Amino acid sequence: MRLAMKPMLPLVVVFAALTLSLAFSQNQSTAGQGSSITNARIIEMSKLGLDDDIIIAKIKSESCEFQMGDTDLVDLKKAGVSPKVIAAMLDSSVLTSPRVTINKDEVPIHTMGQSKVGGRLGHDLTLKMKSVKEKAYLDGPHSTIVASSSPVIEIDLPKGDTIDNYVLVQMDGKSDRRELEVESRGGIVGGKNGIRAEAIQKTHVTPLGGNKFQLGTETLKKGEYIIYVVGSPDSVKGIYGKGYDFTVAAFTPLSTQAPAVAPATQRVVATTAGTPTPSAAAAPVGCRSISVDSKGNETCLSYVEQH
Repeated sequence: MRLAMKPMLPLVVVFAALTLSLAFSQNQSTAGQGSSITNARIIEMSKLGLDDDIIIAKIKSESCEFQMGDTDLVDLKKAGVSPKVIAAMLDSSVLTSPRVTINKDEVPIHTMGQSKVGGRLGHDLTLKMKSVKEKAYLDGPHSTIVASSSPVIEIDLPKGDTIDNYVLVQMDGKSDRRELEVESRGGIVGGKNGIRAEAIQKTHVTPLGGNKFQLGTETLKKGEYIIYVVGSPDSVKGIYGKGYDFTVAAFTPLSTQAPAVAPATQRVVATTAGTPTPSAAAAPVGCRSISVDSKGNETCLSYVEQH
């Protein structure tokens, strides 16, 4: 009597599907935690057989860091990534807003509100001879971005934007906020619009390719700074400017720090001619006293008089 054997093919297919699903799930849990979608992940998802619409949805909903040079496009095509997905990758790589980094740390843009109008009482008491100052401000005494006195500032701009719209300005630090004078009204010299000239820092621009630039600075003093966006104020909306703020902390370059040097010691190797001390054996002939530096090098300071 022979037992009837049921076909095993369906079970094999189910097992393979479960294995593939588990592998993809594990890969997603590790690759997706705290990381951006890269070219390698797009290739991986395409090889796993995910539909183009699903891959494109992930591109639109998650952070992406694609390399889209000519050779990268060829590699994507050879790996089997569809033209539709490649087009979506290219679209996501187009900047829609500026990207500012300081020492490779991305700096968020902040909106400045209106601070108290300063000098109004003095303006009235001096029969309008003293000006009234309008100030914009950011909350908090310091920025969350802390840099050295020579920060590496890079600005990647969307098409149509220009580096001339970005000005480095030093702010006035207070105990609970940072202020920036944006207007002065009345007084003997009349009204002035814009940022005070002495607050604007000297910079030089180095193109990095495309619409990306490095903003070089002179050595910055300790204090509060903002890369101010020209034309960003909107009084109707109560916006008194926008910018990318950072704090310069006290900083001493290592090259200016004097190395610690142990003081030289001195030992007497001969007190009188012909009467050496025990340590005189290693001393040069006729040497009375020796200076020993931190590395153990010895220098004869005086010699025994010969008669």
